Amino acid sequence: MTDWREPGGSVLRRLPDSRAKQFWDSNHLVAAQLAKDARPPQPQPGCCTRDGILWDLAAVYPPGAVWGEAMPPAVLFDGAVVNMEADIEAAVRKLQR
Repeated sequence: MTDWREPGGSVLRRLPDSRAKQFWDSNHLVAAQLAKDARPPQPQPGCCTRDGILWDLAAVYPPGAVWGEAMPPAVLFDGAVVNMEADIEAAVRKLQR
């Protein structure tokens, strides 16, 4: 019930890492593309679909991943974001090895 408008500065400051990007996707364009381009080896999300639209999802991409005609497979693709802090940190640490 809190995602009906663009998040303010206090919400955006929760992700202070410059590598993190947060999208306000009011027309669900990014969500639709993420769903369309999902494919192995990207994991299937255990949540985050509402009325057929991806919602409140965290995705971690490997270094050098390029979003082109099709989005690259993510190494982490799940949510809800509020519950994903440890998983995001673990995925980033694993990619840094």
